[in-house]
Amino acid sequence: MSVVDSTSWEDQLRLGLDAVTKYALAICCVVGPLLLGYLAPNQVADSLMPLLADKAVVSFVLPNPDAESVAKIDKLKATLAEKQKTLSEKQGALDRLAAGAADDKQKDARAAVESAQTAEAAAKAEIEKAERSRDADRTIAQSRQISDTLTARYNYAAVSGLLYLVSAATLLLGGAIVFRRSRTLFFVGLGLSLILAWGVTKAPTAYANAGQTFLKVLLDRADENAGVFDPLFAAYKNAASFKVSDAIRLIIDVNTFVGLLAVGVALLAFAVLSGPEEKPSLASLEERKSNLQRMIMLSSAILVVATLASKVVMDWPLGLIVAPQADALRPLANALTSHLGMTGTIALFAAATPALAGWYQDVKRYRLDTPPAAAGQKQDTLDFGVPAAVTSILAILGPALTSPVFVTFKAIVEMLVGGKGGG
Repeated sequence: MSVVDSTSWEDQLRLGLDAVTKYALAICCVVGPLLLGYLAPNQVADSLMPLLADKAVVSFVLPNPDAESVAKIDKLKATLAEKQKTLSEKQGALDRLAAGAADDKQKDARAAVESAQTAEAAAKAEIEKAERSRDADRTIAQSRQISDTLTARYNYAAVSGLLYLVSAATLLLGGAIVFRRSRTLFFVGLGLSLILAWGVTKAPTAYANAGQTFLKVLLDRADENAGVFDPLFAAYKNAASFKVSDAIRLIIDVNTFVGLLAVGVALLAFAVLSGPEEKPSLASLEERKSNLQRMIMLSSAILVVATLASKVVMDWPLGLIVAPQADALRPLANALTSHLGMTGTIALFAAATPALAGWYQDVKRYRLDTPPAAAGQKQDTLDFGVPAAVTSILAILGPALTSPVFVTFKAIVEMLVGGKGGG
């Protein structure tokens, strides 16, 4: 009995190992992106940046709607002081002239005094005009700030709509690929994707950790800057209950969940496309090749749109503070967007590479088992041409190419090339 049990146990272990070996690439399509594209980068970032309390890492300098008017008036007053000084000097020169001085000298001195008096009067008139237009300047400054923040909201809404569209396309194509292979696998995979998307959405990430400085604390501080946003708050129907930081947090959670759900189904589709066929045929291999290219493009599109959405939502709060501080904090905002773009590229590479490797193994098996084509018979089209290969590579690199770090790298390269050419 023990011998039978031992044999049965060994057979089961062997079958299990054979299954793991057979579907190793499919497993890598799912596990690889999670480990390399999500867990590893976030673990490194968490080690360098501990979890923050609900506070900003810096203080903020909010714009004063009267600042432009005050600066303008101060400048005009400085100009007036110069004009008055000039007038005093000209008047002193005229007073020092002797009574018997030549008429032409006295005439020139009086003309100089009159010119200085005219300049002083003009400077005073400019100050009075600036004082009268102070309310208009304040309104213009308020309008600029309100316009910028509303523009950012509408831009983020538009990018979110594009994310939903691409995610829906990925869900449909990826779901169809998995459903055709196995209905059970489809429903189990969809359930796991829902759980994974929900868990990652609610889990603290490196992006959300530092991002709360901009998307929570700064937006709340800007809401407190009533001098700027009074007209906007007065126009709200539910001003007492609306809080833009809570609204943007909810939308980011929805976008994250939708995008991750589509990515989960895409990973499952890559796993299915990597799985070995019992008897590969030319038609099945060509179909897998086309589906692989489509899934790479759609997955890249999700991550590219997510990176663009991050750029929009991170630039928005920077428009709510004074320009010098916005310039100082922009590298941090760009780093968060670059983190998202780079991890997306890593995840896509980790998912697509095993799927392409599994497909290529079946292509080799098919060509070994299929006799050389007879003269005049149609040749297989299983090779990736240069355009298709370049397109696939660019698609995989798409999330990283749209991140600010690539823009910086490109600028440095162009500067070096330009410097070399100039030398």
